[in-house]
Formats: sequence, structure tokens, C-alpha cells
Amino acid sequence: MNLKALGIGIGAVLGVLILAVVLFFVFFPKELAAREAERRIEEATGRELTLGQNIDVSFWPALGFSVDQASLSNPEGFSAADPFLAADRIVFAVKVMPLLGGRIEVRQLTFEGAQLRLAAKADGAANWTFPTEQSAPQQQTTIEDLRLDDVRLSNGLISFQGADGAAPMTLENVDASLALTSLDQPASIEAAFDYRGERLDIASEIGLPRGVLEKGQTPLTARVRSGPLTAELDGSFNAADGALAGRLEANGASLRRLLAWMGSPMGEGGGFGAFRIAAQMAHAGQETTLTDAALTLDAITARGRIALITQENKRLRIDGALSAGMVDVNPYLPAPAAVQGAAQAGVEVDTAWPTTPLDLSGLRALDANLNLTLEGLKFQRMTFANVALALRVANGAADARLSRISLYEGGGTARLIADGSGAAARIAVELDAQNIQAETLLRDAIGFDKIAGRGRLRASLVGAGATQAALMRSWNGALSFNFNDGQWKGVNLAQVARTVQQALTGQATGAASATDFAELSASFAVSNGVAATQDLRLLNPLVRLEGQGLIDIGGQTIDMRIAPRAVRSLQGQGGDAAVAGLGIPFRVSGPWPRVRFAPALGDVVQNELRARMGGVLGQAQSGGGLGALGDALFGRTPAAPSPSTGETPAATPAESATPATPTTPSPEQRARDALGGLFGTRPKEEPAPTP
Repeated sequence: MNLKALGIGIGAVLGVLILAVVLFFVFFPKELAAREAERRIEEATGRELTLGQNIDVSFWPALGFSVDQASLSNPEGFSAADPFLAADRIVFAVKVMPLLGGRIEVRQLTFEGAQLRLAAKADGAANWTFPTEQSAPQQQTTIEDLRLDDVRLSNGLISFQGADGAAPMTLENVDASLALTSLDQPASIEAAFDYRGERLDIASEIGLPRGVLEKGQTPLTARVRSGPLTAELDGSFNAADGALAGRLEANGASLRRLLAWMGSPMGEGGGFGAFRIAAQMAHAGQETTLTDAALTLDAITARGRIALITQENKRLRIDGALSAGMVDVNPYLPAPAAVQGAAQAGVEVDTAWPTTPLDLSGLRALDANLNLTLEGLKFQRMTFANVALALRVANGAADARLSRISLYEGGGTARLIADGSGAAARIAVELDAQNIQAETLLRDAIGFDKIAGRGRLRASLVGAGATQAALMRSWNGALSFNFNDGQWKGVNLAQVARTVQQALTGQATGAASATDFAELSASFAVSNGVAATQDLRLLNPLVRLEGQGLIDIGGQTIDMRIAPRAVRSLQGQGGDAAVAGLGIPFRVSGPWPRVRFAPALGDVVQNELRARMGGVLGQAQSGGGLGALGDALFGRTPAAPSPSTGETPAATPAESATPATPTTPSPEQRARDALGGLFGTRPKEEPAPTP
């Protein structure tokens, strides 16, 4: 065969075909095709389809025809003013061969500049459901008859209006595609859109599309990529109520950024950075529950169960029970006071408390009710172990109750309330620690390392301030301690008590000097950051010591009058403090790192301290406490105060200034009254007897 003739024949055939295609589209009945597509879509959806008059043949993005200004109405019972779907332009892509045979088979729909408005009602009705073979009358055309292989959305907008009447959720600049072979075959969706200023990319596979249309259940896999969040879900979706369930994995670089994007900003501060979640997830309504969860936040890793609830006030609420290893809360707190001599053993505070803002506003971003079991907890310089913690966050405040805690070789209970609801932070602390090592605890807590021993420490303090310095000067409440078998470093009190000359020359004081004791105890009433005591005592086989004075927490100073007495008794712990003996009183004063010891001869120092202490003790008895603060913040009604059996009512300031009488409270009673005032249980004052 002549190849040249064959080539001419093939060219002629192709020319005829091209001419036929051109003539077909020149004389293509565009109006007829558009109206046929309109009729079939209306029958399949049960909705009214409105097509504009500007109908044209389209070669891009697919072979077919296009229509400007098209809309598909809502079903009956939904808004008639706003259509379910409106688009600036719709392209109907058709198969070529059926088209040449006179049949129109739409395989792709492309919506340009579309607005898709999804809506749901309280009774479960939704405007995105369509008739199927099971739900439609017999012989009626359904959406299955359209055999749409591909639906595309370009530069569109999707909004969702829930049954709660809240503002609709809006997705902007949507580019999406749906590949659907049939309602009984898996369908794939790919989408990219803007939501609250972030771009999201989603890829999903719907295992049973019929389940979505008929308000049933379908397998679902989804992958989300965005700046604040990357997540994957492998589970199921219930179209009847919008419930999701399955295995969830999610992570992000900043929890602060994620919460701000979700509408619950935390404000500036430390911590709340990188996070990761791996759990079985169940979502229904406004609640998402994570079980068998492994959660990581910054350097913290926890396991357990947790529920995330979006409340009516739009704040996120977190409930659950978690266990974790060591938890360092310092990244989430203001920086502690500066320290001097990092290379030295212990910590010496030698600067004022920081004046940087004490910001607890992050507590306003969420609510919580969590039970935590921790291997360890680090708070500023203090370290705790074996912690059982119940944490409640509400109204911008956190209430942490430690029902079990091991600290400094001892144990006990504690409670901390941190209130960030106002302009100034409010802090309340309650601690009952037993059998603890005093030296390491006091060093880590307040930078004071002069006392060693083992014993009990109790504290109930409330303070408020916009800075840590202001907070330290605002403490009100009560403190007490009782340490046994220890040592007071820096002074040999027995030697001071025996020789005035040695005290004057400083031979009994210094880094190498120390006083061993069998028992050291005191109780303090605290007001405006100053702790006052009248019952300091030290028992030593050869020394009895009594003291009174002030510890200024805000100013980091001490000023006390101590009266040691050398005695002829070898009885120490539990011995009689009133054993007679000789000694010289002296004054302990100065900043915590550089305490000075000097003789206190005469009554001048004692009178000065007594006057200053009277003011502190009087103010301490009038302060409110942790219990009242907790009641106010968390909605509990405090119990009516009532005096304890056998307690003597607290003395008024005027009575305190009068000479001692049988009704004048003892120092121990004053401390008890101050503690009662802290918790709102101070005994009622009785009127003075008539002369």
C-alpha cells in the first residue's frame, strides 16, 4: 500500500471529524441541553434549580456548557430567601461520545464563586439531605441517577448555621473537589479554605456516601493540615447528629496559638507551646471525649481520660483524670526572685522581690475540673513527689487541692488558689507538712538556710498584688512550725548565754558557729507581709530559749528578741521550758542572708518589738482567708462562723494594750484566733464586763 495515500486518507478522516465537531458545537442546542440538565437535577434533588440566560459552550475546565448566575433552593421548611447553593458560574462537563450520539451524560459539575449555606434544625432536619432510592417515591429520578463522578467548588464560601441560633461558622476562599462513583462506593473529598484567618487543607474519604444522605453512619478518614493544627482521624461519622468517633492524632507548635484561633485566647505568658494528642476520640454536640489518651504539652507527658467542652460562654472546659511523671509548672508562672551566687550551695536571696507584672489572665481562657496523679511537681524552687492533685479552674481562678504529697522527706496536704479574674492577682496557700527536713524546705521556699531539723510546718496565707513584690508585702494569715533534733546555724546560743564578752566580740557567731536543739517551735500571725510571734522557743539539754519578734517577708528581713538561758538540765525535746537559769537576751536582725546577733540589754528593744508586734497581731486577726476566697470564687456558701469549745474570744486592740488579766488571751490563743480569722471562723467578740 502506498504510504502517502494512506496518510492522505487518515488526514481526510481526521479533517472530517474535526469539522463535524466544530459544526456540532456551532449548531449545538445549548438552550435545550441546559434545560434538560435543569430538569434532571430538579427531579433528582427535589429542589428548584434556576439557571441564568447566558448559556455558552465551555472548553475549559472541561468540555460541556456553562451557565452564569445559577442557584439551587432550600428544601421545604428552610429559608426560601437564601438558596442552598448559589454560584456565579456553573460548568456542566459532559461525556463526548454520548453527546455525539445525542445523549447528555453529566460527569462533572464545577461551581465558580459559589456560596453553599448549610443549616440544621433542633429536630435533626438538615438542608443537605437529598432523595435516594430508599427515601424517594417509586420511579422518581434521584440523585443517584445523575451519576456525577466529580463535583468541584472554586473560590467559594461555605457557611454552617446550627440549631443553637449562634453565629454561623464560615469557611472562605474554598477550593474543593468531590469524587463520587456511586452512593455505595467510597467517595473522596479534597478541600482548602480559610477559617478565622488560617488556611486549612483537608483530605477525606467517606466510606459510604449513602449514609451521609440518609442520615446514617459511614466510615470516615480525614487529614487536616494548618498552621495551628495538624490532625488525622480514622473512624466513623453519624450524619443524624454529627457525631464523630475514632482514633485521633493531633499536634501543633503552640497551644496558645490554637486556643486563640478557636476563640479562647490566653494572652501573653510562658509555656503552653508544642502539644501532641493520641487518643480514642468521641465527639457529640459540644463535647469531645478522649480516652486511652497520651497527651504532651511542652515537657509534660500525661495519660488518661479527658473531655473538652465548648460552653455557652464560649470558654473551653476541660474535665478528666490524668497521670504524669515530673511536672514543672515554672514555665507557666512569673519568674522567681533573682538569686545571688549560683555556684554557692543553697540559695541566698539578696535582691528585692521582682516588680515585673504578675499575670494570671491566662486562667480566664478556660475552665477545668481535673484529677491529677503526678510522680513529681516542681513549683519555683520547691520540689514535691507522689502528688494527688484535684484542680478546678473557673471564673478566671484556679483551685489546686493536694490530698497527698511527699516533700523534703516528709508528707502532708496543701491547697493553692490563684485568682486571675481581676486586675491584681490573688494567691491563697494552705500547707500542712509533717516530718519534713527544715533546711532544704526553707531554702527552696524563701531562701533561708539557717535552720536544720525535722518536723512539722503549717501555713495558711492569703495575698494579692499586681507584682510579686506587692504580693509578698500583702500576705495575711498564720504560720507555725515545730522542728526536732536540729541545728540553728550561725550562732552558738549556749556560748552567748554564758558570756556577754564573747557576744560583744563576735566569738560566738559566724559561719562555723551553730546551736544544736532538741526542739524549736513557734507560731506566727501574718499581716501585710510581716509575721509576728510571741512564742518562739528552743529546748536544748543545756539551753532554754524564748523569743518574740517579726519576720518581714516582703522586706526579706528579721527582727527578733531572743532570751537564751543556760540551765542545769539535760532534758531536751519535750522538756520544761520554764526551768530557771541565767542568760543574756540578744537581738537577731538584718536581711535574711546576713543576719546579725547583738546583745539586747534593757527593755528598749523589748518595748519596741512589743509595740510593732501589737499592730501586726491586731491587723492579722481582721483579715479574710483562703476559705472565704475559695467560696467567693467557686460559688460555695461558707459555713457560719462559730467559736470552738473552750476558746476565749479574741481581745480587741484596746484590751491588748492593758495589763494582763485573767481574760487576756495567751500568745498561743492569739495565734489560734489569727488562724481562725483567716478561715472565717474567728470567735465572736463579747462585750467587755461592766466595771
